[in-house]
Amino acid sequence: MSDLTMNILGFPAVNRDLTVQVRDPITQNVVREVTPFLDGTVRVPNIDPGAYEISLTHPNLALPVLRRPIRVLPIGDTRVSVVIDPSQFKNTPIEDIPEANLTPVRDLATSVSETVTPLTNKLPGEAILAQDWNSLASATRDLSNAFNESMQLVSPVGHNHPEYEAKFDEITTNFTTLLNVLSSALAELQRQIQTERLRQQVLNVLDTAQIDPASPQGKEFLDPIASLSSGITNSPTQFGRDVRNAAVQVSTKLEGLIDAKQSDPNFVNSDQVKTLSSALDLHKAQTSTTYASELQYQRVLDRNLGGGLLNLTK
Repeated sequence: MSDLTMNILGFPAVNRDLTVQVRDPITQNVVREVTPFLDGTVRVPNIDPGAYEISLTHPNLALPVLRRPIRVLPIGDTRVSVVIDPSQFKNTPIEDIPEANLTPVRDLATSVSETVTPLTNKLPGEAILAQDWNSLASATRDLSNAFNESMQLVSPVGHNHPEYEAKFDEITTNFTTLLNVLSSALAELQRQIQTERLRQQVLNVLDTAQIDPASPQGKEFLDPIASLSSGITNSPTQFGRDVRNAAVQVSTKLEGLIDAKQSDPNFVNSDQVKTLSSALDLHKAQTSTTYASELQYQRVLDRNLGGGLLNLTK
């Protein structure tokens, strides 16, 4: 038995709410579940050496904060350091911009009023002296400067609101992250539904051909489907490649079975064989590289093969 020590770095504020799960990388069964100390230290004593997957979860997040494979060494204390991304927990309040102090501007405008007041008593035909003209010009200049200053204080140039722009950028990032999480979760759910439907279609063909699913021939049909189930969480590109490979393998077996059953037209022309053949042709065309395109592909499958979950629950 060995001991595993982990250090969680990156965002100490969430350490108290994290849960660390040590999982079997193949079955995904939880081998050990522990809570880290406030400093991010995690101690897992007496664990068998070998390959594992660690998963960090937080109650406020739908998906794990972090997942990564590790290997516990057979000798000594295995030490692992992981860094979590603080942006997953970011929710910055809108910046409180101090109110502009308009008192100096107001005082300047008041002084302009006081300066020009004596010039309002001129009588018709009375001369405007240079001193009066200069006072009026200076007052106009001061009033213009006061107006310009007030515009700078009340609203920045271009009417920007940097505190709102920063918050909108953060909301956009958070929404994009949430959308990616939901898209991946929905795609993985659809993968399970489509994989189970394909498995059921294969079982229907084996039943029509009177082949035991547990027999070697039955396993040749079902093993490629089982491999899809183990790769549900793969990337869209990898899962699409796995789907195509499995469809090609099952299609080859189906063609061989049809050739062997040529003397049985009831089997060759059965609805079960036609349905599986159509499904395999659609799966061979799986070329999705993003979760969005994969969900569109899953909709195509549902339109051609019928509602997946509803059919499976019947």
